[in-house]
Amino acid sequence: MTIGTGNPMPRATLWVLAINVGALIAFARGPVAAEYPLAVAGILAVLFAQACLPACRIQVAAPLCPANIAQGYWIQLVLVTVLVGYFGFSQGALPYLPSKDSINLAIAVHVVGYLSFCVAYQCFGRGTVRRGPPRGSLPGTAFLIVPFAVVGVVGFLLAHGGVGGFLDYVSSPIEQRLREEDATTLQGAAGNFLKHFLGFALVLAWSWWLGRARRRMVPIVAVSAAVVAMLLVANFNYNRGTMLGPIVGLAAAFSVHVRRIPFKGVVLAGVLALAIAFAFGGYRASDLDVTELSAAAVAETWNAEGMVEFVQIYASAPHITAYLIEALEGKFYYGTTLLPSLVYPVPVLGKPYRDASGPVIFNEVIYGQTETLDQIIPQNAELYVNLHLAGVIVGNVLLGGFLVWLQGKFIAAPNPVESYAWIMLALWTVFPGSLSVTSQIYLYSFWPIYSYFMIKSVSSWNRASVAQGGPDAVRYS
Repeated sequence: MTIGTGNPMPRATLWVLAINVGALIAFARGPVAAEYPLAVAGILAVLFAQACLPACRIQVAAPLCPANIAQGYWIQLVLVTVLVGYFGFSQGALPYLPSKDSINLAIAVHVVGYLSFCVAYQCFGRGTVRRGPPRGSLPGTAFLIVPFAVVGVVGFLLAHGGVGGFLDYVSSPIEQRLREEDATTLQGAAGNFLKHFLGFALVLAWSWWLGRARRRMVPIVAVSAAVVAMLLVANFNYNRGTMLGPIVGLAAAFSVHVRRIPFKGVVLAGVLALAIAFAFGGYRASDLDVTELSAAAVAETWNAEGMVEFVQIYASAPHITAYLIEALEGKFYYGTTLLPSLVYPVPVLGKPYRDASGPVIFNEVIYGQTETLDQIIPQNAELYVNLHLAGVIVGNVLLGGFLVWLQGKFIAAPNPVESYAWIMLALWTVFPGSLSVTSQIYLYSFWPIYSYFMIKSVSSWNRASVAQGGPDAVRYS
């Protein structure tokens, strides 16, 4: 997405339009396309947004930014559509595939949501001026590096029970499943809150190091690569987004404050990350120890059906929304699941509301019971079953306005750590596509970001107070 561009049709936009037209042709030639003709509406919606809403065009100048995070809708509306044209919809964990009428309704819900988001972004984004971020050090916040690191290490040890526990966790996905079955303890809860300070401390130290003096590119790249490796260790989790998100944030900060990463490089890295995430998902679902991995075991996960299912599930393909709509048989909740879904992850306080939340309702219509809660309810599906299309429109308008605000903050960030913080907020606002997951991330993962900005605000206020009181501090008689 682009804000404030003077060129009504940049060359990059022409390429994007050409790619989407190619996708449209590819879908039309698919053997299954005739069964789901309305699916083409997703591609047409993306074409409309790119052609007619300048603020929603891809931003080539800053390939990694909050605005371009929203280009992930392309996967749901274009890539999924093309895959449907050739492979149909993947049943996955659903008991059955919903009817074509329900799927068509879900496609309409997704398209209405996307266009509402784009129109809102276009309207709210007009006042945002593109400006380069001023380079700056970290006055008043560099002292946070050591305390944040100490808190993070404590959280890391509490979460894993020590280094040995971490090695057990990394070496086998079975250990991860066993931990999920264990009852939540105070130690584990504290670890989940505090461990995120370690990764943020690494980024804060990297940002401070970059701002200390002008440096040659070779040591910058070497140190940045080392930080990436340490972030992967500090944030290791079988939830792939938990590891990938900080790497995206660091790359965005690098691209803005050090050297711009070419857009083609971002695309290639994205494809590689998608492939690695798919392979890692196969390992997570297996019973293999890391020492038992082999080329044959990895090759077993690489099949067309598995990859199609992976893309459709994580892109919240329309048949998932359709299943919920059909299973509820026209029932609407009139907003009663929205607050329970938002407080669903909150320890103790959220417990009384969980049975009325979207995740519980969605998993119940899939499994027939509420003991298994591993399926994520799509955001547009929950908005629709609460407030019909009006809920979808209002929810996506609010999302579009919030992303415009995050984009403005990202553009104005004076140093790498703040660029990192703002894109992390944007990534986890848009990417999950689920109210409860977004709420969970905001509740558990962002305390280092909240702490950083609160302490920075207090430090700035104190400095301003001292400056204002300076002339009157000394009186001569």
